[in-house]
Amino acid sequence: MRSERLALMSPSPGTRRELLVYRFGKSGTGPKVYIQAGLHADEWPGLLVVQHLLPMLADADAREQIKGEIIVVPYANPIGMGQNVFGYVAGRFDLTGTGNFNRNFGDLYQDTYRQVDGRLGENAEENKQLVIQALKNTVANLPSDTESAALKKILLGLSIDADYVFDLHCDDRTSGHVYCVDNQLEIATALCQRLGFRYLFTEDLNGIVAFDGTHLQPWHWLQKDFPRAGLHMPPLAVTIEYRGQYDVEDQVASDDARNLFGFLMDRGIVSGEAGEPVLKEIWISSLQAVDTMYAETTGLLVFSEKLDTWLNKGDIFAEIVLLDGEPNQRVPCRARTNGYLMGLSHRRLVRPGDQIAKVAGQEPLSHRMGGNLLQL
Repeated sequence: MRSERLALMSPSPGTRRELLVYRFGKSGTGPKVYIQAGLHADEWPGLLVVQHLLPMLADADAREQIKGEIIVVPYANPIGMGQNVFGYVAGRFDLTGTGNFNRNFGDLYQDTYRQVDGRLGENAEENKQLVIQALKNTVANLPSDTESAALKKILLGLSIDADYVFDLHCDDRTSGHVYCVDNQLEIATALCQRLGFRYLFTEDLNGIVAFDGTHLQPWHWLQKDFPRAGLHMPPLAVTIEYRGQYDVEDQVASDDARNLFGFLMDRGIVSGEAGEPVLKEIWISSLQAVDTMYAETTGLLVFSEKLDTWLNKGDIFAEIVLLDGEPNQRVPCRARTNGYLMGLSHRRLVRPGDQIAKVAGQEPLSHRMGGNLLQL
């Protein structure tokens, strides 16, 4: 195990932040794996999962059981971690105004296309290496004129050539789930089964992408541009949602780390046998079939149904108590599709437009806008 600290540009006199990076195995001896936690700095379960995972990887490295290279960034966003506002960590958006920390990593496609156009031949492996080098060059040329831009550039520099990318997140209150792109469904299903996560959400690469999709989108477009080049995108780049924000428990995190380590065994990256998968039945939904529900009025949000309850269209799953109406006057919140109530907001005093729940169905929803993920 080797570690290094990468300094970010100073945002103000007398201050400096840095990233801690761990490296296991040897580059060029097998697949490259990249794991990070806390890109949304107020999402903490993944941080603890990584702390339990690191000793497992260190032991495997000492025993020379790693076939390839594994890079782990145990906290991917020291900027967001420092955004403590009146005792609350505001870790999703950059308070300087640059937006969501898990969006806007730059257009890697155009510059990569210019570098490989006219150079791709009939050898698929040589073409792959040309694209990887072009992607590295593109990332190296990204602007780093703000602290958050510099952070994103460093993270991409560590991960852009990885075969497997795992971005660890969480939601408000939810069951464990995974986001993948459509054409990685088979391997992502195997990941969910190993993790014991019931839900798998698929998305395309034609619209807004997060950190995981940033690694795949250039390959997606290059495959269309050069259909005879034999280009194949990396095997897997996913977002893993480790339940809810306050699900920070040692036993749970230890099990999660062991299961993620088991998936590395399943893929032959770490020597050993992981045994039978934790779960077999996975509920798969496209993002077009996942309904994000919003409050229609202001008041106190009171849920009447529990997480993972099956809802039919029209079922009441919560009520909003109108504090300025008649005594105990309530507005019902109804499901707009058939599916599982898999996500609940931790807000209780809500206003119109606040996100309150997610229902995972399997029928595309006409009101869902494609290419926008589930939220900004």
